[in-house]
Amino acid sequence: MTQKEFQKLLEKQRQGSLNKAEENLLEEFVNRLQQNQKHRRIDPGDDHKKRIRKKIDQAIDAHTPQRRLVNSKVLAYVSGIAAVLCISFFAFQYFSVEYISVATCKGEQRSLVMSDGSKIWLNANSSLTYPENFNENRNLQLTGEAFFEVFRDEQHPFTIKTGAVRTTVLGTSFNINSYDPASPVVSVRSGKVKVEHTNTGEKVYLVKNQELVFENANSPVTTTGNLQDTMLWMQKTIVLENTSLLKTATVLENWYDVTIDFADPSIKELRITGKFHDEPLETALQSIALINHLKIDTLSQNHFMIRKNAP
Repeated sequence: MTQKEFQKLLEKQRQGSLNKAEENLLEEFVNRLQQNQKHRRIDPGDDHKKRIRKKIDQAIDAHTPQRRLVNSKVLAYVSGIAAVLCISFFAFQYFSVEYISVATCKGEQRSLVMSDGSKIWLNANSSLTYPENFNENRNLQLTGEAFFEVFRDEQHPFTIKTGAVRTTVLGTSFNINSYDPASPVVSVRSGKVKVEHTNTGEKVYLVKNQELVFENANSPVTTTGNLQDTMLWMQKTIVLENTSLLKTATVLENWYDVTIDFADPSIKELRITGKFHDEPLETALQSIALINHLKIDTLSQNHFMIRKNAP
């Protein structure tokens, strides 16, 4: 993340305009700084930290027209970093040369070609953080969903951290869906994948056409079958298989950058199966309403309400 990008995220946070992917990106960046700083033994003292933090706060105010509340964790930690390294608020080159962060907004997808030759497709409302010296350190952190085609390098394992789950490969292709941090899903298209829960230490090895989900973040369940539908999001296709309306609404919100509410909570667990290939949102909503005998109210251009259809 560059100095300009970090400053922009902080200002958007103060204005309350960060989307979920940007919030995750900012949080991941601060966590990275904290991990690096754990190895430093210099403690500038509380008084010095307070003075530095006050200067930082004043510097931010000078660049923000209206005073807003900044995430206390971000601000407090930035002040500590500044004090320890004796640098100003906007001098983040020390960190920007170490990590690169990429995020997508709702309704946006993005593909990356890494320096080692690996290819990554990042789904909507997702973020990815990785070291600048990627050829030597192939460790990434993912929030959301991504598909990976990993260039084989037995000397440098390719590792993705998603919450408490770590996925490690040497060279293969697979998909990780971690929109629900409590139940990440790893689906393998080719090769061999090791999935480990960092809290319990439990390890599972997956091969082609196997899929694993950690239910409630600690009980791994593995299934085997044709997983082509799992990767169809890269071809602009939404696949629903006995999916609850609540989860379907989340998928549509990420896909189309909209908000979908329910007038009656009881309909959230209704199920739907189907595929939508690059369909307009209105078509998808009408199909959902027809199948489940529901009604869709348009509250605004980007806000919809699902309710029971009156008899």
